[in-house]
Amino acid sequence: MKQSGFTLLEMLLAMVVIAVVGITVSSAVGGVASQTFSLERRTMAHWVAQNQLHKLRISLRREAAVLPEGKDATRIYMGERNWQVRTEVTATDHPWVRRIEVQVFELQDGDEVGPFDTAVAFVGRY
Repeated sequence: MKQSGFTLLEMLLAMVVIAVVGITVSSAVGGVASQTFSLERRTMAHWVAQNQLHKLRISLRREAAVLPEGKDATRIYMGERNWQVRTEVTATDHPWVRRIEVQVFELQDGDEVGPFDTAVAFVGRY
């Protein structure tokens, strides 16, 4: 009399295949989650840098003057995160044009992590 069903060896082999597929899928999902977090953080840092540049441009429209040279650091809360924004304004060959470099760091437990974005712009007197 022949019984139908799986042998113990076939069951063990099926369990190994399922385990390998499960580990592969879970590591791929973890990688995607990590990439998504990194992309979201870099995108938010880019928005912070662009906001800083636009603030400087708007300030120039109010005052018909050239931006003063120098460095500045500002803390900003955006996207449920704290950001440290470093701005450096330097002179160019033209007396009315300034080079602005903005670096954006994330603040984690009081420490700067990054920079996650660096934006450079040239702004002249309006």
